[in-house]
Amino acid sequence: MYLNELIEGEKITLQVLVNGETLTFDTMVNQVSPTKNLILVNVIYVDGKIVTFRGTNLTIDVVVAPISETPQIFKNVTISLVKKFDGTLAYSISSIASSKNYNRRNSFRCYVGVPTSVQKKLNTVPYDAVIKDVSAGGFSLVVPQGLEFENNQVVHVVLNDYLDELAEKVSFHLYGLVVRSEDMEKNRVLYGCKFNQQVAGLENYIMKKERLRLKRSSGNA
Repeated sequence: MYLNELIEGEKITLQVLVNGETLTFDTMVNQVSPTKNLILVNVIYVDGKIVTFRGTNLTIDVVVAPISETPQIFKNVTISLVKKFDGTLAYSISSIASSKNYNRRNSFRCYVGVPTSVQKKLNTVPYDAVIKDVSAGGFSLVVPQGLEFENNQVVHVVLNDYLDELAEKVSFHLYGLVVRSEDMEKNRVLYGCKFNQQVAGLENYIMKKERLRLKRSSGNA
């Protein structure tokens, strides 16, 4: 598939890799070039300001993820903010390459954002934390500065979540090996952790949560 094979009104997700962290933004195709591998998509606002996607260390991929079809990914696209003929702003996205099948299983990060407690070792005092996101390969954890973990240290958290639309409660014990850290705003630190083994039922939970997110973003919730 090429970009100009997308259709107007189609939902897409921009995956932005910056400083080792992946950020996702949902938007919609509003114009397709019939002769070029180029599309125009709706602009994205964060805190009332347009996201410009400017920077030297940005890598941007486009994911097209219909629920009933194989997701596709366009790697390392070119994106710029442009003004259309009617005076409105849009993102121009181009790529000379075709898409590839997108393996969500290993790379997709599902935003969670739920509070938890974290233990450095078994049977030790737990500390307050937040599980930011989770994937089939690991999870990220946000803690206050001063709570430090060493690389390759095993940490334990419990992921408790409730899927309102399905009236379904889930709970997972997650044991992760710390592989990276990153200072954040408001005196917080993010730790990335990877699993040593698969967590039973976690991929099914991620799939359900992402389907619900796509359903809400398309206005069908």
